[in-house]
Amino acid sequence: MNPDLFKNLPPEIITEIFLRLPAVSIPISKCVCKRWLHLLESDAFVKSHFARSAPALVVLGISNQLKVLELEGELDLDPLIKYHFPKYHRGRIQSSVNGFLVIRIHVDVDPMVHVDMLCVCNPITREVIKLDLPTDPQLSPPEIVSAFGFGASKISGRYKAVCIKNKPYDDKLDCHVYTLGTGSWRRLEGIPYNYHDGSGAFVNGNLHWIATIGEDSSWISCFDLETECFSFFKTPPYHAQGLPFIRGTSIFALSGCLWFCKEASDHRYEIEGELTIWIMKKYGVDESWSKEYVIPLVDGMRLYYPCIRYVEPIKVFENGDLLMLEMVYFYGQLFYYSNKTKTTQRIVLFGAREASDRVDCGIFTPTLVSLKTLGLGVENVISF
Repeated sequence: MNPDLFKNLPPEIITEIFLRLPAVSIPISKCVCKRWLHLLESDAFVKSHFARSAPALVVLGISNQLKVLELEGELDLDPLIKYHFPKYHRGRIQSSVNGFLVIRIHVDVDPMVHVDMLCVCNPITREVIKLDLPTDPQLSPPEIVSAFGFGASKISGRYKAVCIKNKPYDDKLDCHVYTLGTGSWRRLEGIPYNYHDGSGAFVNGNLHWIATIGEDSSWISCFDLETECFSFFKTPPYHAQGLPFIRGTSIFALSGCLWFCKEASDHRYEIEGELTIWIMKKYGVDESWSKEYVIPLVDGMRLYYPCIRYVEPIKVFENGDLLMLEMVYFYGQLFYYSNKTKTTQRIVLFGAREASDRVDCGIFTPTLVSLKTLGLGVENVISF
């Protein structure tokens, strides 16, 4: 090939070639010459590349080894990216927004004291920022974190973290908001519900949790990241089937919609049950909840400590099949559900059963956006 051929190509052709490359190849291409560097770091290219990027599976192992796998066609177990995330005692993937992963980490200060913090990470640019959670040193025992959330406001595009905490010996909740780039948490007043523990589902510029009012009713609580106000809408009619409130329920964001999951089983006697999944077809319309899946919880989809266990659909394929993650505390395993045969099969990652059972997984769309462009300041972004 003529070495000058690439130099003589029109800019639009060069851009089109780079847009077809996977995200992991772009950082290497930046090192070739200044012309390529300026092109690949331009806002127009970064936005166009993200629009074409295919979702990938990110796996965080018990040793904090982070791997990114392709999800096009069959699950490719040869990781595109593989490295050790900055190591702490335990890590849990909370959510993924616009290519940024949010990981909650548990740090042991000493045998009797531990603290939680949030990490916002871009696996492609290998950047991370750490957010210490808001605390009140005057409270003893300390506040209990009830719910997390992370997302981008719909109009301004500002990235915000939300932390909702229970006060000891008090039914009231505290809500704190951290806008990336400001360097501090802000406290909001007037939280109207008791929150189900978990990470907020981010859809349509809002965060969502399952909330309770009293002991016999539940709602979907919605927090608008732009206005920082709460509203609510109804859950699916799962109580009409004789299923108890809250226990075994969870809410997730998938394919731009809210998914509501309810498990029905008897943990006391190890009786297998089923997982029922509803999808909100039209956002914010209570009547649009549609029951889409009833999945048997077969032998193998049953780990220890069922009281802190949930099953989360993390990927829906074009044929209706599901990739599901079963989590128990910090331990997890993957299952594949066939919508045609109505059967569930366990997926063994990276060989040994013991290693594959001790993972956390999530779906994210790779992005080339650097955390340094979000107004955080170079000193707050850590490269790894």
